[in-house]
Amino acid sequence: MADPRPLVLLHGLGQSPIVWQDFVSAMGASRPMHAPWMAGLRPKDPVGFDLGTAAAGLVDELELQGIPQADVLGVSVGASVAMHLAVERPDLVGRLVLAGPIVRPSAGALRMQKLALRLMPESRLVDLGVSRPRMLAVFDALRAFDGVDALGRIAAPTLVVAGSRDRAGIVAARQVLSAVPGARLETVEGGGSLLNVDQPRALAEVTRAFLEAES
Repeated sequence: MADPRPLVLLHGLGQSPIVWQDFVSAMGASRPMHAPWMAGLRPKDPVGFDLGTAAAGLVDELELQGIPQADVLGVSVGASVAMHLAVERPDLVGRLVLAGPIVRPSAGALRMQKLALRLMPESRLVDLGVSRPRMLAVFDALRAFDGVDALGRIAAPTLVVAGSRDRAGIVAARQVLSAVPGARLETVEGGGSLLNVDQPRALAEVTRAFLEAES
């Protein structure tokens, strides 16, 4: 039997790669996993964020690691980057898992998130390993983002996962299901928008089942 493809883990808004620890523990040692920083979110990157640039950075990362193809799991904005990668470089993506994806964010929701970020104490941001200016740059980049048209160009087998408490994620999940041929949905009871933190074991279970299923 062929070795399983590596699994690339793309973190969400207000997160750093370290947040995947509980998920990785729950997944076990069944496959190699990589949790890179996304370009524009690394601590020493210039402030500014672009989905295309972040996806191109992942291409470079895969080439550096010698990985010809990987399965990709993205959460929140990481899911948006994963979608971009699957559209622009379908040869690199085996299977795609989108958890709480951002597909077409509303202006009102982005304003509320920016306000919450501005009110967050600096000590909390330091604990999370994120920068306020970089986070605000992500919100600015998402303001003009509309991933609905790109969904129909995704060829990789796709699983979308939504937390039952994540209203925006459920709306986005329905958009994915209606546009991506053969896409499947899993709902995690009690989960929010960042399932790798809210429900890492549940996310690992549905991810493992999807990746191990026969094509």
